[in-house]
Amino acid sequence: MNFLLLPFTQRTLLRAFLMFGFSVLSLTPAIAGCISDCRDEYASEVDSCHSQYDDPDEADDLRQCIENAKDEFDNCKEECTS
Repeated sequence: MNFLLLPFTQRTLLRAFLMFGFSVLSLTPAIAGCISDCRDEYASEVDSCHSQYDDPDEADDLRQCIENAKDEFDNCKEECTS
């Protein structure tokens, strides 16, 4: 199909579609990198929780610490995609 033979509105729509597609593709690595950073931070926080609360009597504190880390991870991921 010759691009120049398409009616004006079809060419315009095709250009808009291609521009949108390329912009989405260019954002994908940035979002993936951001989420990877969030995942690394989450893993670090969970490790910190385990080292901070290693006594069986502190199980509730450990659970709360990991839950807080999970909440921060979820917020971080939301920020990556907004």
